[in-house]
Amino acid sequence: MSRVVLFDFDGTLIRGDCVSGLLRRLLSTSRWRRALALLAMPLLLGFMWWRTARLPAMFFLWLAMVGRSEAEYQQACAAFVADFTRDPQRRVIQVAMQRLRAHLAAGDRVYIVTAANESLATAIWAAIDGPPVSAIIGSQIRRGFAGWLWVFHCFGPRKLWALAQVGVLPPFAVAYSDSSKDLPMLLAAHQRVLVEPSARSLRRFRRALPEFELIRD
Repeated sequence: MSRVVLFDFDGTLIRGDCVSGLLRRLLSTSRWRRALALLAMPLLLGFMWWRTARLPAMFFLWLAMVGRSEAEYQQACAAFVADFTRDPQRRVIQVAMQRLRAHLAAGDRVYIVTAANESLATAIWAAIDGPPVSAIIGSQIRRGFAGWLWVFHCFGPRKLWALAQVGVLPPFAVAYSDSSKDLPMLLAAHQRVLVEPSARSLRRFRRALPEFELIRD
């Protein structure tokens, strides 16, 4: 039976945070959106830990999209993806991409599991000419309250739930991530590989993980 290998997306396979980048672009287009985002920031900072991250994510997505049509959203996404992937070689974290290709060559089932909305991650993966994987699993959004809302935020322990919905259950063979928010996913894997983690995440990994491999470009 082929092994199951998991990869986080932002900060693990690609540099940068694609959802934050898209939302910044959408919020920057009008003064009132920027102003409201700045006013709300102090209130939402208390909800930035992984168990409740859905609240700020929901608010900023709604604020960025309220009053805009689906066509406007699709146009904004397409323009963002084109800019975000303008230099694919610099955008891709090559050491992680090499590992992903090696797993595919070995016959492993590779899943990309991301907090980004699935359609955005899929578009970016295509734009950087990412190889076919078993699935890209991410957050889901829908129209609501004159804007867009997260139906499901694939973040932290919710990544395990999202994998279970497609029949992928722990224990996994290998999991790759840069973020300590992915500790539930990493702890469910036999082998844990950290990709260019921040100093803060690395401290948390050292406290929580019995062993891991650290790789950098």
